[in-house]
Amino acid sequence: MNMNASQWFSNGILGEPALMLGFIALIGLLLQKQPAQKVMSGTIKTMIGFKLMQIGANETGSSLSNMSAVIQNSFQIIGIIPHNETITAMAQMNYGEEMAVIMLVGMIVHLVIARFTPAKYIFLAGHHILFMSALLASLLISSSLATWQTMLIGGVLLAAAMTASPMISQRYVRKVVGGDQLAIAHFNSLGYLLSGFVGSLVKPRRQTERPPLKKTKLSSLFQDHMVVIFGFTFLLFASASVFSPTGSIESMFAGRHFIVVSIIQATWFAGGCYIVLAGVRMMLSEIVPAFKGIADRIVPGAIPALDCPVLFSYAPIAAVTGFLLSFAGGFVAMAVMMQLQYTVIIPGVIPNFFSGGAAGVIAYHMGGKRGLVIASLLHGFVMSMLPVFLVPLLSNLGYLRVTFADIDFSVMGIIVDAVMKWFS
Repeated sequence: MNMNASQWFSNGILGEPALMLGFIALIGLLLQKQPAQKVMSGTIKTMIGFKLMQIGANETGSSLSNMSAVIQNSFQIIGIIPHNETITAMAQMNYGEEMAVIMLVGMIVHLVIARFTPAKYIFLAGHHILFMSALLASLLISSSLATWQTMLIGGVLLAAAMTASPMISQRYVRKVVGGDQLAIAHFNSLGYLLSGFVGSLVKPRRQTERPPLKKTKLSSLFQDHMVVIFGFTFLLFASASVFSPTGSIESMFAGRHFIVVSIIQATWFAGGCYIVLAGVRMMLSEIVPAFKGIADRIVPGAIPALDCPVLFSYAPIAAVTGFLLSFAGGFVAMAVMMQLQYTVIIPGVIPNFFSGGAAGVIAYHMGGKRGLVIASLLHGFVMSMLPVFLVPLLSNLGYLRVTFADIDFSVMGIIVDAVMKWFS
């Protein structure tokens, strides 16, 4: 099958993040002149680690999608759901070529920035590069710009976002991971900044470091964080199922009782989380040392920016708690929107899991349990409220009942739209 350059680029390395990270590991190991066995092992393990993250994310995502369906069925809520993958797929159908060129320009400019400025972050989350290119293409094409101007401006804006996002959250990520060996490549940096700032405001009085989790009478049962994850998920499924119409859960899940469904879904979710954490550990153990070769030769002092699940292993229970509290904050925002008769944004389970989980880890490291609770609730509230201002900008292009999920997308969309209106 014939494929032009833009299609090869979008469907090739950038279209498959595992290949991009494996390629980066390969280059880094070759620049270090490692033995062939180490080059092959490091490259393959990097790709396998990322694939394990994807497999785990798919399993948790499937369970979370079922949870979202149960919640909508139980409370009869109809509104707009934030989901990056869905709206990006819609944009690709109409603006696939523009998105590919924006990604190409953005990556080149991003590397130039990293090479010649103090901002040494290398953004390695290919799927979020794709999401942001979809947002920029959708907004810029609706203006009076020529196609080449849309591609050029979009690429420069994408590069700026790829550089700024890790830099914004790094002051708090540094506290979590204990240094600058990695940063976070996830367009929810303003959410992480908010969580870290709020967490630092409520830091425990007698402690300057991250407060340890105190043991309770049930610590012998819940000392394993996988048990805690299972328990939280089971309670959430079972609680939502209680409010479902009679027989609806059985009809949704092949006649199974809601208790059985809750156990199965909690098992899938906890298993997916375990796979995610295993993949994170494998990938980090290979990509960070390999990246040193690139940092030393091409971009001296470069810091690899990786997807947000890398933070989960630093406080797994805080990640799950952050997800649940962020999700609860989204429901508070939804209630406010319903009372004010605004466009109703249904809190997305999947974005709250990843963004809320990472925000929870940051908040816990900065402010302990109290910081975790307050910051996570506020994070979820803000993440569900901001798309209210982005939805009208995308609905004019035909994107109905879906929008982008994370905070940076909403802020970037609002700013770009305001600037384009001012210039025109």
